[in-house]
Amino acid sequence: MQSITQNRSLSVAALALFALGLAMFPGHAQPVVGVKGFKVPEYFEPPHETQMKSLLEGARAERQPDGRFLVAEAKWRTFRVTGEGEISVETPQCFYDPALRTINSPRPLHVETADGTFSIDGEGFRYQQTNSTLLVSNRVHTILHPAMFGPQPAPPRTNTPAVAAPGIDIFSDRFEYAEESGLGVYQGNVRVAGTNLTSTAGRLTIVMVVAERRLQSLVAETNVVIDYETIHATGERAVYSADTGLIQMSGLPMPTWRIEEKDGSGDELVFDRTNKVFRATGHARLRLPAQSMGASGFLARPEAASPQSTNQFVDVQCDNYVLRTNLAVFRDQVHVAERLGDQLQGEMSCRLMTLTFTGTNEFQKMVAEDKVVISREDKQFQAEHAEYHGTNNMLDLTGNPGWRAGLRSGQGDLVRVNLAHEEMFVRGNAFAEMPAAELGQSTLTEMGTAKSGKPKGETNALARIFSEEYLLTPEQGLFRGGVRIEHPQMKWTCDELTLLSLPELGKTGRMLIAEPAVVFDVMDDQGRSFHGTGERAVCTRRVTATSTNDLMVLTGNPAVLQSTNYLGRNNILTLDLTSHKVLATGKYFIRGALPPEGTNTTRLPKKRKGKTT
Repeated sequence: MQSITQNRSLSVAALALFALGLAMFPGHAQPVVGVKGFKVPEYFEPPHETQMKSLLEGARAERQPDGRFLVAEAKWRTFRVTGEGEISVETPQCFYDPALRTINSPRPLHVETADGTFSIDGEGFRYQQTNSTLLVSNRVHTILHPAMFGPQPAPPRTNTPAVAAPGIDIFSDRFEYAEESGLGVYQGNVRVAGTNLTSTAGRLTIVMVVAERRLQSLVAETNVVIDYETIHATGERAVYSADTGLIQMSGLPMPTWRIEEKDGSGDELVFDRTNKVFRATGHARLRLPAQSMGASGFLARPEAASPQSTNQFVDVQCDNYVLRTNLAVFRDQVHVAERLGDQLQGEMSCRLMTLTFTGTNEFQKMVAEDKVVISREDKQFQAEHAEYHGTNNMLDLTGNPGWRAGLRSGQGDLVRVNLAHEEMFVRGNAFAEMPAAELGQSTLTEMGTAKSGKPKGETNALARIFSEEYLLTPEQGLFRGGVRIEHPQMKWTCDELTLLSLPELGKTGRMLIAEPAVVFDVMDDQGRSFHGTGERAVCTRRVTATSTNDLMVLTGNPAVLQSTNYLGRNNILTLDLTSHKVLATGKYFIRGALPPEGTNTTRLPKKRKGKTT
């Protein structure tokens, strides 16, 4: 759709007069009937009075009793001041009425411009000169050269000769044109067809710009269907502007669109064919295959993402969005949901989301901004900024990011999630909160005391871990840099903390490894407080069908464990929390009131009634 050149453009005045012209009406040259046929010439006003403006010719003409002329094999041509041909009109037979200034016929009509940019065919027509209107009543077929629809992209520079672009065809049952308003209306089974465009509608209106002699706009109404290149769109109203090159669709029901496996809707759809931009505004929606968002997607579980799945989609709702060749931008109240059939896999909300694609239309990156919340099952992430990379399935969260998974939660300056392997890395002012039992010393964390007044077996106590960074996987947690644990029954500090969930420890078994520079304070189930230091501490809880064993091994040079009336030093000290024993091997130092036991085994002092020993 290129702008037509001025010298070869369709004259709007000529279009209004193409049904045989003003030359046939009173005030102009009168009909001449001779042996060579019927002629009615018209000339320009001075100073071009010698130049013919139009010429009506017929093989023969018969004057009717009512004063009309029946003209056979009629042909009417118009010319420019330069003598260049403008348009030609042909019909096998028509009636010319000089008194009423009308031309009409039930016979076929063919109109064509000299430059070939416009033509129209139909059956049955009437032209009224007094108000410059034309009516074609049957089998209307118009051909418009793409140049009439506005600017077209420049063709690529090649050595191959340029091929003229094919025309655009408009078919309808009826056509009416008024010169004064510049409106041309097609009605009844309207169909537009072109190389990369097809459209159907109940009514099509064209607007001509008289001064610029070109098509200004097209308006299609009632059950409009447009197929433009790869886009299929439906709506109640579509407007094309030659000035902007935009196609706008609106009306109720809400217009919809589809591009291959993608589809969507909005209160208004806008196609910018020149820049290859598509917009949806107001209650905008987009649905695309989940695979379009990366190999495994960022909302569904990895095992739920199947390349062969045909009913797994991502649904995006927002106020408006813009789609470009390699970019999609969604704004205001953005909500993203991934579904497998009718089952929700995960969802995200934010104020702004941007999707980028490579040149091969392969998903590259998702960026979400402003109040980002991502949820999947019992997991949730929140941040001000989120980036997901489709090539490696990594999700980066910044801007006060936080996370929650069941009873676990945490935050940091950066939260990075490897969605393919269910791993999470948190860096900078890192913090995590989890059930106290998950720290490995489950006996201590789950047992209440007489002092606290809490019943035994309480499991809703939470522990907080602070560090510079940490990594969490389904099997372990690794905390590094200034690690600090705050817990209802204990406190820890160290440089590195590892939490392990091993199959050999049972379903709820745990292992905690703290190192180096370990300092801790713990309380046992009888209310005794212990303070320990060392280079490494390993706490293990082993659960079997018949028993639960909790063991702490403290090593150092030396390792130190002390309570109110107990002090022990050794390279290795073992605290058995199940049997309440301290074990030491080799050379060791122990001071305190202990009952006589084996050489290398000491039992913790029991709490006497009424006072502490």
